[in-house]
Amino acid sequence: MLLTAALIVKNEEKFLGSCLASIKDLVDETVIVDTGSTDRSKEIALAAGARLKEMAWTGDFSEARNRALDMARGEWILYIDADETARPGRFAEIRAQLQDSKCVGYYAHLHPRPGYTAYRLLRLFRNAADIRFSGIIHERVWPAIQAHYSESDVGESELTLDHLGYEGDPAVKNARNLPLLHKALRQDPTRVFAWCQLADIYLALGKKRFAERAWRSALALVRSKAQPGLEDYLPYVGLIPWVAEKGGDARELADEAIERFRKNVQIWWLRGRVLMKQEEFEGAIGAFEQVLAFGASGDFDCHVAYDERIFSVLSYDSLAACCFRLGRYAESRHYYELAAAGNPDSLEYRVKGALCARLESR
Repeated sequence: MLLTAALIVKNEEKFLGSCLASIKDLVDETVIVDTGSTDRSKEIALAAGARLKEMAWTGDFSEARNRALDMARGEWILYIDADETARPGRFAEIRAQLQDSKCVGYYAHLHPRPGYTAYRLLRLFRNAADIRFSGIIHERVWPAIQAHYSESDVGESELTLDHLGYEGDPAVKNARNLPLLHKALRQDPTRVFAWCQLADIYLALGKKRFAERAWRSALALVRSKAQPGLEDYLPYVGLIPWVAEKGGDARELADEAIERFRKNVQIWWLRGRVLMKQEEFEGAIGAFEQVLAFGASGDFDCHVAYDERIFSVLSYDSLAACCFRLGRYAESRHYYELAAAGNPDSLEYRVKGALCARLESR
């Protein structure tokens, strides 16, 4: 048996059927650990032919994930969540790649929200006893890969996934995750991602000072490293707009982030917004032009997902505003026209473009 899909599930009847249908032609079996569903999740799993095991929720995501791995009979594991679906495509080629592989794992491409670019993450890996998840929340298999293999042992797959679960009310997940994050950070206070997730929850709860403390704890960890990790841009993404919103000078922080993450599109975008706020419009134009250049070339950090509008309407709008403030009305009109073409339902861009045309004619 080549490929097993391994899932953990609790009350996922809204998404589970679509998930299982999307992978039925890709995998040889599906194993599901249910941690206490009270909806139709178990019925849906069994109707789709999945092998199901029930276990009591212990507050540890890795424990449940690893229980699913223990059930798997395939040579390879597809790690997928119930609120994700695999895009139809070259399943035969993906399976052939696994059959003729010297790799231990493969990156897939996940679109975290509708309208966002995909980012790379490890979702296919060998079913081996030394590859197991760690971390009670935001569990990862990558540390096990690093402990026993080299990065050259991980290849690239054409598998593309879509995540749908962020579109609902996050309050339930935040209430569940908050105590788990506290516990996880007591166990391992060096996880930048966990600190930033904690900050996001505090911000959603209106506890802004607690959010800032969490971001700054993460930032201190990043600054202590000789080489930044893939997730180390996150405290900058939180703190730059936060400092700017409070009226502080976020430019130094943005410049520091650019030096560390030269190809992170969101960092360049934030730098542009900071410079706009400080009325340094020439510098802001350079930042937004860099964002558009990234979009045209595709040569940017692909471990991060971006709102696709950042490569078009959002940057055009900002460039138009900067040019307008500099009295460069022809350029401003041009960018408003591009923004209007990308968002034809917006009257605002057409009106502003017409204003620029009148000012230009004077």
